[in-house]
Amino acid sequence: MKRKWCLPQVDQDQVAEIALALQIHPLLAQILVNRGVKNPPQAQAFLFPSLKDLHSPQLLQDMEPAVARLRSALSRQEKILLYGDYDVDGITGMALMWYLLRELGGHVIHYLPDRVREGYGLKEEVIHWAKGEGVGLIIAVDQGINAEREAALAQDLGMDMIICDHHLPGEKLPSAVAILNPQRLDCPYPFKSLAAAGVAFKICQALAEAMGRGGYMEEHLDLVALGTIADVVPLRGENRVFAQFGLRQLQRSPKAGIRALLEEAGLSHSSLGAGQVAFVLGPRLNAAGRLKEADLAFRLLCTESASEASQLARLLEELNRERQAIERAAIGETNAMLEAKGELPKAICLCSERWHVGVIGIMASRLVEAYHRPVVIVALGGEKGRGSARSIPAFPVNQALERCAPLLEGFGGHSQAAGFTISREKVPAFFERFQEEAEALLSEEDFLSPVALDGEVSLEDLSFKLVTEMKALEPYGLGNPEPTLASRGLEVMKYPRRVGERHLKMRVRNRGKVLEAIGFGMGELCEELQGRLPRVDLAFSPFINAYQGNQSLQLRIKDLVFRPF
Repeated sequence: MKRKWCLPQVDQDQVAEIALALQIHPLLAQILVNRGVKNPPQAQAFLFPSLKDLHSPQLLQDMEPAVARLRSALSRQEKILLYGDYDVDGITGMALMWYLLRELGGHVIHYLPDRVREGYGLKEEVIHWAKGEGVGLIIAVDQGINAEREAALAQDLGMDMIICDHHLPGEKLPSAVAILNPQRLDCPYPFKSLAAAGVAFKICQALAEAMGRGGYMEEHLDLVALGTIADVVPLRGENRVFAQFGLRQLQRSPKAGIRALLEEAGLSHSSLGAGQVAFVLGPRLNAAGRLKEADLAFRLLCTESASEASQLARLLEELNRERQAIERAAIGETNAMLEAKGELPKAICLCSERWHVGVIGIMASRLVEAYHRPVVIVALGGEKGRGSARSIPAFPVNQALERCAPLLEGFGGHSQAAGFTISREKVPAFFERFQEEAEALLSEEDFLSPVALDGEVSLEDLSFKLVTEMKALEPYGLGNPEPTLASRGLEVMKYPRRVGERHLKMRVRNRGKVLEAIGFGMGELCEELQGRLPRVDLAFSPFINAYQGNQSLQLRIKDLVFRPF
């Protein structure tokens, strides 16, 4: 896949001002400016976040009626239903409320939908079930913002509803006692990118303060970090605070389920970063909802029994391995399909009866990573199909689905990810229409995967001190990626070699300084490098490698370009 290096133009006066005020390396100041940090106070808050940086929960629209209704339910011992979602964000948001409401003596039950059988969102049959269970208050977590019909049904049946969501609202809001969502057009909350776990934390924080339990919620920042990082929201502003302090709480969490999860994943004695949550813990928790019951993950996070936690963590480990095997087989099939097609179309559209609906979103994401173009994957079953779409910045997939709406039974999502349901007979027509959208909007330039650079350096500029100083930028994630630097005209030294068959390891030299570089998944370049020993341009992230008590400065290659002789 061809890549395009992108180096932003920065205001050097801002860089100099930040570097001088904070006494940091100019390169670190430039990276901050690249991330939208404009002045020393913003830089101070970014590098040294504090819980004091969190906004008051009272700034969320409808917080006052939400807290009042919750206090009423607690005082009257009403039965409260927590109605969550099957992904990590929904499960952790629901667990946050479970812990607090139970601590305050609430009569709480919960419901998590089945991904395959029910799909996303509130369901009328569950509303009727709640009425039969004697529920007086429903709290929808990570969903509900567009559930006009279901909210109206709850109201007609005599139940109140509080909606705790972060998805974009439609033109009309549902009928509810309170709708807590920073994305509401009339919501004055200054930070709009909270995950559902962050919104749930806010309502819990406000309720705890109202009940004389101020500060209680800080011990549950482990759950907020899990939901926030796993949901891939920008790790900026409050999300950066949640991630940094939540990661610390994760490592020392007293929760039996989190301790068991870390143990099963081999992370009990490791330093946790956002990567471990996104790629190790998150997939294990998500595996429950993908292949079996999301309730398994919720029970793990909420159990007080060490033995039950150990059993559940082991089961999630097994489910995650099963998910990986299913995913590998399906990806193998998609690659074979694409090879049979020959030239890649502008949008990849594939369907099969063999694919599990629980992994089609992952499959679509993998294909976007590999080919940098919009992808639609449909899992067929009976007369229906469930689809996942993933995209690139140049192609807002939600808008494309809107234009294909007459062919769909339902859809939802945002510019880069969406889901839909479709009748089997309409799949060919939908694929054709979707391809037409891609043909009309995308140029060959759009298929060049961007490599966002933070600066160009000489190898001589790199030092242990600088790379250590750059660690203050962690945790990395969406909106704050690991810094990527570029260095041009590097001499490749003997001998480039394969490591673990798939990876490349080599040494490069620039003006007398030699550093080791590793390219994960770049092993196929080894023979070409050995035959030519050319000069290359590298895009890379510097890191300090520790091995057997020794430390060395190394480069993690992001892209490699051969220079002409």
